[in-house]
Amino acid sequence: MKKNILGFFAVIISAFLIVSIGIKKEKTYAEELEMPVEDEDIDQYEYINNAYCSISISSGSATVSSEVYGYDSTTSTSITVYLDQLVNGTWKRVISWSHSGGQNQTNSDSTTVSHGTYKVWMSVTASNGNGSESFNVDGNTATY
Repeated sequence: MKKNILGFFAVIISAFLIVSIGIKKEKTYAEELEMPVEDEDIDQYEYINNAYCSISISSGSATVSSEVYGYDSTTSTSITVYLDQLVNGTWKRVISWSHSGGQNQTNSDSTTVSHGTYKVWMSVTASNGNGSESFNVDGNTATY
């Protein structure tokens, strides 16, 4: 009888451990899915230290901000900022702006928009006498 009770407790404890491990793995997996994923790791670039773009909409006026910050060795930067609208599940181009500058740039552009969902992103190119690099930066979305 003592063996049966010990065996029973061993089975219960084993089942509890298996379920606990399964729950822990499931929780870890869910937490990993909720973590933000970066499209671009800006640290990998030789000429650009940081780059941002964003959109805000107020009363039908969309303001798009774009910034690029190069390292000291960067001699020129150029960016094209794109504003897209979500139309029937597809992103359609509304307008784009191009800017050229030196090591750093801070720009603000605006346009009138109708009701809908919009996103902003930009293409960045930076260079110095030794070469250049290009990449894209995703901004945010905004709904009006």
